[in-house]
Amino acid sequence: MSGLPPPAAIALAVRLLEAEGFVVTARNERGDSVYLSPPGEAFALRVSNHARTPKQRRKHPEVLTSLVLHGSTTPAQIEALAARSLRVFRIERERRANVPP
Repeated sequence: MSGLPPPAAIALAVRLLEAEGFVVTARNERGDSVYLSPPGEAFALRVSNHARTPKQRRKHPEVLTSLVLHGSTTPAQIEALAARSLRVFRIERERRANVPP
């Protein structure tokens, strides 16, 4: 099975996450990063073709995890990565909910 280039891989990952109930809350100007959240939640999951920088991590602590898709990625790989990102998102959301103020 052939791999998808990053823009198509990001689009597929976004569709998979939307199927899990997430909604797109923001996109960067270049279109290479998409932020999704469950409705009514402040926490976000980021889909992008590059990792976040330390500055981005400090400025946007609401992003619990990132799904980074660079290079050629097959649909099956994207499905597995999206499922992993959902697990990490849910674990991190639970962890933050249990941290005393």
